[in-house]
Amino acid sequence: MKHLTNLVTVTLTLILASSAYAQNPNKEFMMKTSELKSGVNNITFQSQGYKLAGLLFLPGGFSPDKIYPAVVITPPFNQVKEQAGSVYARKLAEQGFIALAFDHRGYGDSEGELRSYEYTPAFLEGIADAVSFLRMHNFVDISRVYGLGICVGATHIVATALTDKRFAAIATVSGMLNNQRSFFGTMNRTQAVATLKTANEARQKYYETGVQENVGLLGLGTKPAEDAPNVNKEGHDYYMTKRAGRKTYPNYTHMTPMFVNEDYPRYNAVTMAPNLYTPYLGIYGSKAMESNGPLTVAFYEAASEPKELYEVKEASHVSLYDIDKDVDRAVARMTDFFLKYAG
Repeated sequence: MKHLTNLVTVTLTLILASSAYAQNPNKEFMMKTSELKSGVNNITFQSQGYKLAGLLFLPGGFSPDKIYPAVVITPPFNQVKEQAGSVYARKLAEQGFIALAFDHRGYGDSEGELRSYEYTPAFLEGIADAVSFLRMHNFVDISRVYGLGICVGATHIVATALTDKRFAAIATVSGMLNNQRSFFGTMNRTQAVATLKTANEARQKYYETGVQENVGLLGLGTKPAEDAPNVNKEGHDYYMTKRAGRKTYPNYTHMTPMFVNEDYPRYNAVTMAPNLYTPYLGIYGSKAMESNGPLTVAFYEAASEPKELYEVKEASHVSLYDIDKDVDRAVARMTDFFLKYAG
């Protein structure tokens, strides 16, 4: 009888443990507060069965017994967590936020078979799961979780916030908010169809052989001509030098699967703007009018209230990635804006 009682007890314990795990299958990813420190911390969380690697920046004097506002950051095209995301995360932590920059699925230190594939649905899941991960921790103020999207990341943060109302507010910096225009607006019908068919065949090849056929986007790889658009020159100076290239960030590459051209032209965040309903701040540089300026302004004009627009004087599209004098002004305005709102 004693053995039977013990067996029942063990069985009930296992059932209860299994039930608790089923209630929170991601509990194993919760951070150990005793190991956290002010500044940068390496963390891992799960998104749709993949382990994603992140850098969590904590304010000076961090204490797990206090609660802090938090920001989830999603970066420019093909970037890894150590690049622009970390620049903003570090500065936001200095303003008292918990800030998370992370590698999306297939990027940097994160899992994912397809590498450097900016597939929007996966990015949206990653952002939403980053929010879920932060909200599991008692030191995060769940009423003050914010989102920041930089460059192409602007579309990702908007598309997430459209239906994820756990964000108290969002901001975009140098936002590329109309990918359809950026693609179809740069070529005629014949050119667009040809480009898409090439992408389709690259997908077919990957499906049949597992070979990932890559292409260099953003006009990178060769030094731009003297008469090239300024944004191209900026991109080369940023991505193809020690400033932010592979010599400094070896996990970064400007190469991406050719069939990325199937995905990003599907999205025009401006069409989402009227139904955003989440407080929005659009930040762009005054010298970026040939690239993201009109897109940010168009999104702002179409967006639901409350909303704000901030032009950083003398800043360009790429200077807002990492140049202190420009980033500092963006972060100051962002901080004021975020702290007006709680969910």
